[in-house]
Amino acid sequence: MTEADNNIEKWYVLGCLSARHEEKVRDALRKAGFRSHVPMKYEVKTVRRQQQRTMVPAISGLIFARGTRDALMEFINHQCRESVYLRKSTFSNKKDYLTVGDGVMERFIELTNLRQENITYFKPEELNLKPGEAIRIKGGIYDGYEGVVLRIKGKKKKHIVVQIPGVIIAAVEIEPDLIELKEPEIRELPSKDVDGDKKYLLETAEWLLDFQHDKDVPKVEYNLKLLELKRTRARLQKYKGVTPLTEAELALPMYLAAVILQQDVEACRERLEKATEKLKDCCKFKAKCQEKLKNVKM
Repeated sequence: MTEADNNIEKWYVLGCLSARHEEKVRDALRKAGFRSHVPMKYEVKTVRRQQQRTMVPAISGLIFARGTRDALMEFINHQCRESVYLRKSTFSNKKDYLTVGDGVMERFIELTNLRQENITYFKPEELNLKPGEAIRIKGGIYDGYEGVVLRIKGKKKKHIVVQIPGVIIAAVEIEPDLIELKEPEIRELPSKDVDGDKKYLLETAEWLLDFQHDKDVPKVEYNLKLLELKRTRARLQKYKGVTPLTEAELALPMYLAAVILQQDVEACRERLEKATEKLKDCCKFKAKCQEKLKNVKM
């Protein structure tokens, strides 16, 4: 790690040797200006001979904090009253301190903060993860989340798993009727025939819009057309027209495809509206774009 790296804010993994003091350290870090997170879980305790539901740290000694390495070391050495240290990485022969990417950490915090009572936490060595099906959650408080669904031994319901590799695994219980399989991402090389592909995409999109509710169209035929639409759209994804007309010829089929797939509809509509405005009033294609913007429902 270079000197410059020491001054870059990152999520660091901290260890706490003071038993049951993780929350105190977390709060002290926050008062000192750091973002900090301790994964929590519900636990039933007996207090004054009565059972009481309370929240406790999910993994003993585990704390996350975001800051520069130097600032965190200053806090640990001179401000913190507890026995705290920066954990070393197990992936680099313990030469570097263990950090977590911003995206991974934010997703972990957001997902696990929604409903702690439906979450089971594991240390990495406690759960042997095997590849599961890629799924998307539809409805409920986790609506829109994507991940891998697994069955955990001893648990009846399916779980979506989020993890910070080498540190902690959170298995979030999900109602079966909220789980839908996620389609594999379609990867295509950029188009070698942009004119041909944009015409084909327009024809395919118009066909799908015309026959999407026609019961006489075989499902197999419709799905094949839909797959071709996705593949052609993927090939054209990075292109923009050089002239107002060529841009409109790209923007129109991309908008229709977005409506059919219900993906990026607003952005594609805005692109088509801008392209249409730049076309001359005498242009026949402008009238076609205006008609689609008016009649094709989002």
